[in-house]
Amino acid sequence: MSEYSVRAEWERLSAVRVHTPGLELWSGSLAPEANLFEDHVPPEQARREHERLVETLESTHVEVHRLAEDLAGDALDELTRDALETGDVDRVDDVLAAFSPREKLQVVLSRPSLTPETTADGGTDGASVTLDSPISNVYFQRDTTIVGDRGPILCHMSKPIRRREEPIVKRAWESIGADLRYEMTGEPLEGGEFMPAGEFALLGVSAEVDGEEHVIRTSYEAGERLMREGAVGYDEFGLVRAPLEADRTHRVDRGLGSRVMHLLGWFNIAAEGLAVLDADLAEAADVDVYRKRGDIYEHSHTTSTLEYVRDERGFDVIDVAAGERWPTNFLAIDDGTVIPLYEPDEDGEYRPENNPTIEALRDRGVTILPDGVGIPRAALTNGAGGLHCMTTPIARE
Repeated sequence: MSEYSVRAEWERLSAVRVHTPGLELWSGSLAPEANLFEDHVPPEQARREHERLVETLESTHVEVHRLAEDLAGDALDELTRDALETGDVDRVDDVLAAFSPREKLQVVLSRPSLTPETTADGGTDGASVTLDSPISNVYFQRDTTIVGDRGPILCHMSKPIRRREEPIVKRAWESIGADLRYEMTGEPLEGGEFMPAGEFALLGVSAEVDGEEHVIRTSYEAGERLMREGAVGYDEFGLVRAPLEADRTHRVDRGLGSRVMHLLGWFNIAAEGLAVLDADLAEAADVDVYRKRGDIYEHSHTTSTLEYVRDERGFDVIDVAAGERWPTNFLAIDDGTVIPLYEPDEDGEYRPENNPTIEALRDRGVTILPDGVGIPRAALTNGAGGLHCMTTPIARE
């Protein structure tokens, strides 16, 4: 097994990678739809909220890797030099000598170009800086990597605007000495679709509508390729069809936000044997279960995701309330210890009646961090993701 691997979501999180958003966030903040955000993300609020997540992780003795620090050195200097030279910035060596790793990464992600303002006598009087399609989504670190039982898998993002993250994340893994188990090409695959569960793992894949494939973020072929190429080694591997029609019926048509962009939008694991899910969607979502025989995965059977997890695998399940926006987007720190997002009242306070899933978790004996309630949902989630989306597990033990 690779040093950088995850067998089960409930195992102790020993190391995690994050990226606190910086200058690159401004593009997504001011033009949310064009950058795949749900709404405006106030940058300074987002930075403060993210730092609170980092502080909570560090308080549990998880080794927190910041993307910039993992890249620091030759890899980050090369990326920064390319960005500066492309943007016609002078004295690149001086910038590299003076800037911190975080500042260098903001250059890479923001892609600035410099235009000096000239005076009538041929001199200069200030300069204009243009940011060329900044990479605003990179604080959602989960999406670009799957970390399974055989090591890291570099994903291939569904949306072209996010594919520019892939080479940066690849360099980060290389910089810490990790060998990628597999690198997806040609087929969309995103990390928010993956859920490891010990002897089995689930991967959310395209919906099937009227007999035709409807790819949301990950294709069925991508899941088949992971099995075929030996990228994963779980005893069973389930390809979960996105319950697109049920999502429309139960949520979108009722004015509630969709949950099917990724599997994580409606399914997570809080402890060994305890799943948190949207039961309407889980009942509607078919899962094709493949069983490993030697080095080959063979299709075993098809059932609903609810029946597979609850009845075949014996999990207790918590059915989330319809009105909750991000009830499954929590991060498991250990078996039965999670960091969730809570829905604050108008004063920013926690109220049990507004957070039935957190209350159900507490009733099952799950430890909620921080402060027994979690972190209030605010600016960061306007980017269309929660705490789980903002972290990449480097290793669980």
